[in-house]
Formats: sequence, structure tokens, C-alpha cells
Amino acid sequence: MARFGYVEGTSFFHRMDPTWKLLWNLVIVGMVILSFDLLYALACFLYVFTLTMVVARIPLRRYARSITVFLGMGLFIALWKSLYSAWAGYEAVHVWYAWGPINVTREGVYDGAATMARVLAIASVSLLFTLTTDPARLVDSLIQVAGLPHRIGYTAYAALRFIPLYESEARTIKQAHQIRGVGENGKGVLPKLRLYRSMLVPLLVSGIRRAQATSIAMDSRAFGAYDRRTVVQKAEVSPDTKAFVLAHVPAAAAAFYYFVMLGHGVQIVR
Repeated sequence: MARFGYVEGTSFFHRMDPTWKLLWNLVIVGMVILSFDLLYALACFLYVFTLTMVVARIPLRRYARSITVFLGMGLFIALWKSLYSAWAGYEAVHVWYAWGPINVTREGVYDGAATMARVLAIASVSLLFTLTTDPARLVDSLIQVAGLPHRIGYTAYAALRFIPLYESEARTIKQAHQIRGVGENGKGVLPKLRLYRSMLVPLLVSGIRRAQATSIAMDSRAFGAYDRRTVVQKAEVSPDTKAFVLAHVPAAAAAFYYFVMLGHGVQIVR
């Protein structure tokens, strides 16, 4: 099962128009990046997490499997900010530990935790979109609702379809290496890097072959010969989708006014 592949379902988020869902994603991401406050970032993350579990009905195990990559990234950033604090040269900074270039301060730990919460919030809203959006419906909606040219739409569709294929193919190559005794099986960083290096060339060759096959298929079907195209399934935006997305606009505007216009979007260390 692909880590970031579409999960079939009948929830509200599955039925939403992908273009309006993408607009909602941008609104939420904009709200998250307005402030560096830890509690605000955690509130945004918990809100998106609740929507993912309750409204979208994504299995917790599937969500945890998908968020793992971003969790590692957030932990690395939080640890880096905690050990190498940029607040060390300021006055009235609470230093917990100092040794050479390492300066662990309360402000640095708070900064790292807030950054990690923002990363998880942005990753969660992105996963909510990815796990509940069929790539075919996304392309149809972008072409019909957003007015995207069909050439660009098909390119985006091909890219979205190739992502889980590459993940599955990488797993197959790894298993083939293990069967033949090639590559590294260790759990350290260097063995994994050597393993990824050995997988790079097969994946690159496979990608070139797949691109050539796709190009031949498009040419044989006269893709783009006519400007006007017919659609099998018409993209329609339901009133509840519009109401859900538009309901977040006043909240985003209020957050922008409070954090940007009034200047409250700085770090607050308690």
C-alpha cells in the first residue's frame, strides 16, 4: 500500500470538490504560518487531526504511517533549534545548558517545539488532501472548475499517479536486492544511504521508460489534437462544500489581522 496514496471512502472530504478542497488547504496553511506561538500551532494541528479522524474517517494506522516522514523532519528541526539556540545572545534569556556552540535555552526549546507543531499541522492538512482526493477527480476539477488547460492537467495527473508507482517500485527493487544479496541491510544511516544510492539508477531508468511509454500512448491517441474536449464525469461543487470553505475565510482574516496587523505573530515564551 502506497504511503501517500488515495484512500477510498464516502466521507464529506471524499465528496468535496478537489479544487475547493485545495483552496481550503491553502487557507489553513496560511493560518498556520501566521504565528510562531506554540499553543496556536498545536490548536491548528489538533483541529486538522480531528477532521482527519472524525470527518474524513481516515484510519489512525494509515495516518500514522503517512505522517512518520514529517514527524522525523519536525523532530530534527526541533532538536536543532533546541541545541543551537538563536536566542543565546539576547538578554533575559533562560539558559539551561551551555557548552561550546551548544546553547540549550528555554526560548530555543519553545521555538523548536513551535516549529515542529507547525510542520505537523501543515503536513496533516496536506495528508488530509492527499488521502481523500482521487487524482482523476482532482484533474477533472482543475480543468472544469479552475479552468486549467487540459495539457497541464494531464501532466499533473501523470505526476500524481507516478508517485505511488515509484514508491511501490522502490520497494520491489529493495526486495530484489535483498534476494540477490546486493545492497545494505543495516539499520544505520550510512547503510541506508548506500542502499538508496543503489536504487537510484534503476528508478531513474524506470522513470525514463515510463515517460517514453506515456508519450507514445498520448501520441497514438492524438492527445491535444482538439481544443474542445468532452468529459465523462462533470465536476460539480455542492453548496455544503462552498459553505465549509467560506466559513474558514473569516477565521483566516481574523488571524491575519491579529497576528500580522496587530503584531502578535511573534514568539511568546511562557
